[in-house]
Amino acid sequence: MDERNTRLQLIFTMLLFGTIGTLTRFIDMPSSVIALGRAFFSVLTIILVLALRRQKPDWDDIKRNIGWLILSSIFMCCNWVCQFEAFKYTTIAVSTLCYYMQPVFYILAAAIVIKEKLSPRKLVCVAIAFCGMIFVSGVLQTGLHLSELKGVLFGIAGGFFYAMVVLINKYMKDISPVNTTIVQMALVSVIMLPYSAATGGLVAARITTVGIICLIVLGALHTGIGYIIYFDAVNKLPAQTVGILSYIDPVEAVLLSAFFLREPMTIWTVIGAVMILGAAAISEREPAGKEAV
Repeated sequence: MDERNTRLQLIFTMLLFGTIGTLTRFIDMPSSVIALGRAFFSVLTIILVLALRRQKPDWDDIKRNIGWLILSSIFMCCNWVCQFEAFKYTTIAVSTLCYYMQPVFYILAAAIVIKEKLSPRKLVCVAIAFCGMIFVSGVLQTGLHLSELKGVLFGIAGGFFYAMVVLINKYMKDISPVNTTIVQMALVSVIMLPYSAATGGLVAARITTVGIICLIVLGALHTGIGYIIYFDAVNKLPAQTVGILSYIDPVEAVLLSAFFLREPMTIWTVIGAVMILGAAAISEREPAGKEAV
């Protein structure tokens, strides 16, 4: 497959991921149950795809990385629950943009944990992104109601936990993305089932035809099939290309929030969005030469 088709693969998955927030608006269930359903249906889908390909998980690779897989799965549970909670308390635009603080958290965590170089350019990007988040939250214009504040905080927490998942994945050795994904999704299902039961999520879930269909689509298409296509494309494209095209996701989410769901958007939200996405994109860009320290 040539690079053009691989780019189209990545663009397709980014467009797919950008609709997750809008899709969850039609799932009237607690966040823990949405996370459980998403993981469960994604596992079934990946198993089906592997069966059609006549492939099996590589158990030796999985055993070698099982500790990191368990830890990353715990963080992924926290990531998803926070993300879906953010969608419930604030607009899709605000929650998605706060969630996209993830590159900033990754930069800071990588500097502390794995001693990655924190250049002046990245420090400036971190500062700009934080300022953008303040604009997006609306706190400087009208203040924040308690529910709105919860949405912002859940969005930021979701971005933090996702950064931890990405960081932990760096420690995994000689394991394919498909093996990583199927184990993580299975572990998320195992973790979220008792958690949902213990917190009353399974009892509180409103089961509707539309909700179930959307949950199956979220798990099977957005996660199972989406992750397989995404990882296949990521492994074949330059990191900079992946970084740039990844911003289709939040931009689409913001546009769907404004034009499809008719959620309010101010000029400050737009300015904050440009600051967050611009800072994150620049921070991931490969420098032309060695950066000054």
